[in-house]
Amino acid sequence: MSYVKTIVCFANSRKNFGRCTAGKEWINGKPGEWVRPISRRVTHEISEEEQKFENGYEPQLLDIIQVPCESRYPLNHQRENHIIASRYFWLKRGKLEFQDAHNWLDAPNTLWGTGQGSYTGLNNRVAIGAENGTSLHLISVKRLQLLVGLKAPEYPDSKRAVRGQFVYQGSAYRMDVTDPVIERKFMSQADGHYEIHHPLLCVSLGDPYKGYYYKLIAGVLYEERFR
Repeated sequence: MSYVKTIVCFANSRKNFGRCTAGKEWINGKPGEWVRPISRRVTHEISEEEQKFENGYEPQLLDIIQVPCESRYPLNHQRENHIIASRYFWLKRGKLEFQDAHNWLDAPNTLWGTGQGSYTGLNNRVAIGAENGTSLHLISVKRLQLLVGLKAPEYPDSKRAVRGQFVYQGSAYRMDVTDPVIERKFMSQADGHYEIHHPLLCVSLGDPYKGYYYKLIAGVLYEERFR
């Protein structure tokens, strides 16, 4: 172990067969830089076992966590990456109140630009080569509409999914939700549209796929979740 990063967890999302955890550095109660702990695996996801605390629990959103790290590992689209020291437990040091999380918001003009969308998305991807190194934002929106159902109903092999649609700085976005708590909650309900009012969203830029980086809703934070 070379160093420890203390972060407020804003995402603990699904990635391949593991998790993608991310947060902002806690510096005497003030927000620092974004930190994404990663593994040495080719696709960098962290196993659920690797991120557990000594008591067996796993990180929850807004937990204040100490993460043992070995080295920085910046990529063109993700300069926030730090390789974890996988032999050590993560430590929980407290929890940020939901209302206090509003002091940790980012204010980008757009979410990595607009004008690029997939078949089922809207402004949900960035062409490789157009990245700027930043891959995480915590934003506030007035309304998140969750779309639950087949991702592409006209295709027989299409799977059920949860997608999120919202407006930020005057532009509409529709992207996949990878927050496992939100996925479980809404996949258990009937197909349809559901709304969450005044959430904070941790949006993330995923790994390259067929010429693009896809934008994801990695964390959905709203008051009712933390009661």
